[in-house]
Amino acid sequence: MKKLVYIPVAVGVLAFGGVVLANSETAAVNGKVTDDVQEIATEKMMSTEEISAKALELANGRITDIELDTDDKRANYEVEIDFDGYEYDIEFDAYTGEVLEQKREKDNAEKSQTATAGEFISSDEAIKAALATVNGTFEGFELKAEENPAYYEVEVQDGRIEHEVDVNAKDGSILNVASDEEDDDDRD
Repeated sequence: MKKLVYIPVAVGVLAFGGVVLANSETAAVNGKVTDDVQEIATEKMMSTEEISAKALELANGRITDIELDTDDKRANYEVEIDFDGYEYDIEFDAYTGEVLEQKREKDNAEKSQTATAGEFISSDEAIKAALATVNGTFEGFELKAEENPAYYEVEVQDGRIEHEVDVNAKDGSILNVASDEEDDDDRD
């Protein structure tokens, strides 16, 4: 009879200990997840000026395109640079500035000659001019050097409104502002 009493008591103690152990491991896992989420939430994204400087360290040419991509698991900047007859495509982690990917392609001669003709304002100046014109957060730009006049197409997001501001690449004047409200289908 004593054996029958000990067996349920032993099983109960083991089950209780297992539940306590499982809960303590879950708390540790949950604590870790909470710490990681908090670390990411407090991490500051690098500015376009900082990313531009990092990109120009790799290829000291003319930045023709910067885009902030937030569709991936982690935000990143995609930067295009024309330098010495090549187009460099460099992808940076938006928080750490780490180079995630880098490609180099031979640039066609017509584009290279057009891009080097004349002096343009910096991309930072174009972005500041666009942000002085419309409210919002900078999303990206592209230098349209083949156009006459050459201009920066700067994208600015203000909630559900997307602005495209064309800034003259020679003098920084605003050429055009186009605003469009995003549909829910556009936000995938």
